[in-house]
Amino acid sequence: MFTNKEHRGPFEFAEELGSLSLDPDTVENVIPVQSYGSSDNDLLLGSFEKEDSRAVANNDSAYSAPGYSTSLIPDADLLTLTMPSIPSQPSPVLVDLLGLGTPDAPPPPALKLNPKGVLDPGSFQRKWGQLTTTVSQELALNPQGVAALAAPQALLRHMQGRSIQCIASGGQPPNLKFFFFAQRDGETSSFFLVECLINTSSAKAQIKIKTEDPNLSEPFSALFQSALTELSPS
Repeated sequence: MFTNKEHRGPFEFAEELGSLSLDPDTVENVIPVQSYGSSDNDLLLGSFEKEDSRAVANNDSAYSAPGYSTSLIPDADLLTLTMPSIPSQPSPVLVDLLGLGTPDAPPPPALKLNPKGVLDPGSFQRKWGQLTTTVSQELALNPQGVAALAAPQALLRHMQGRSIQCIASGGQPPNLKFFFFAQRDGETSSFFLVECLINTSSAKAQIKIKTEDPNLSEPFSALFQSALTELSPS
């Protein structure tokens, strides 16, 4: 019942259909074929292509790419890097690592005394009662200084040569008592007042210093002690 044509596929039928001759009656009964434009994608697509297109369309409608908020992007100004400041002077640690050593602090200005300072006994006594003691110290005298104190006037001349004036003295060996004053050379002209008790037997001296400028107490104390320990027979 089946012919060989049924097993040769649609292309074999097309070849034979093209060679058939139709009579006029047959042509009248043929249904006209509608022509379609190449722009009609739905009609040009095959069944499988249509299914693929629907699947892609469905996937496109279901998936949306993640959006990015521009508010999360920092402004250009915020990305500006701040360079660390470089100190103009090297740190002590860096100086030490370079083997240069730690720079010494500048020495305090030297205290200069007025060689012609003047203070009467009444003013000295009043200032002594008003000012507080800023230095109280004991120091040892050298043997040459003790020997020089056999004549107490030697100490007065010695200290006067260092711009330190004696305003009163007293006592008997081995206990001697002296009061000195000095005046700073300059515009401020601060006064320094000293009580000096010397025991020639123990070769010790106890000093108390009062001053109108407490910041200068230590410099004057060092100056006075240096002058006292340099005492020697003339």
